[in-house]
Amino acid sequence: MPSHAIAQLARAIADILERGLPQDEAALHCIRSTHGQLSPAAIAALAADEDDPQAAPLLELLLFPGRATALELEEAMAQAALEPTELPALAEALAGLGPRPTALLPDGEVVPLPVLEADQAARLVARLAPQRSLPAAARQAAQAAYPGLGRRLAADARQIGPVWSRGALAFFINCLQRLPAVRPDPEKALAVARFVLRFLADLPESALPLPALMARQAKLVAQLRRARLQEEALAKSNFETLIMAGNRLPYLHAPDIAEELALAEAAILAVTGRPAPEAGPSCQDLGAFTEMGDIFAALDDQAAGEPEESR
Repeated sequence: MPSHAIAQLARAIADILERGLPQDEAALHCIRSTHGQLSPAAIAALAADEDDPQAAPLLELLLFPGRATALELEEAMAQAALEPTELPALAEALAGLGPRPTALLPDGEVVPLPVLEADQAARLVARLAPQRSLPAAARQAAQAAYPGLGRRLAADARQIGPVWSRGALAFFINCLQRLPAVRPDPEKALAVARFVLRFLADLPESALPLPALMARQAKLVAQLRRARLQEEALAKSNFETLIMAGNRLPYLHAPDIAEELALAEAAILAVTGRPAPEAGPSCQDLGAFTEMGDIFAALDDQAAGEPEESR
């Protein structure tokens, strides 16, 4: 018999499934681009057709828990505080309830789906990640800095999934506590906090957060410089001509890089109380080149060869 915490959480998930998993516009666009303008009844019929190979991917899409579902279940998952070893028991308890899921379309239409099977329950539980709760100290710090932000940030942390080592947790809490001085607006602060969560999720376990964040900021500065050089080259020529001349033109979208750089610099300012170190253009002899591609290659090699502490 499952524990009380597992049984309660399974019931909470089943309730949402039966009321309707909210579908966003992106999911609806995917359905329409794949299957055409299907009515809710036609979507339900396709999802229930076991002989149609398109039914399985459609069900995967409709049973994928989105942000609205994650936010609604956050308190229940935090209270359950499950360990990774308890996920199979939760999936078994959920499937044992035999919920009949429905999908709630953006226009309010409800699409009935087949009874949840055991393998679907296991995938749903894995995607909800009830074992990855934001540590209480971090949630309290977020709530103290920005009232009302704690649950939203906890849901983001659950999906992004950093490994909360002692150093990573201390770094994150320090950032949250000092962030109001840098980003008073809660929505802008949430963007910075999400950036830090992604950064910590990618951080090797043995790496120190602050030096790694400094290195990340310097890399973004170099990427932005490269993106703008590439934009200048394209403005004077065209993509096809540069490619035919042997130039390497990776995808570098300056606005996206600039946005990421602003988030990194806001995090550094919050943690250290100082702006990020100046990483502007420097003078260095890279040699003589006749082709634009050779210049880009030299810049890439130079950036790759810099030690992390100097980036």
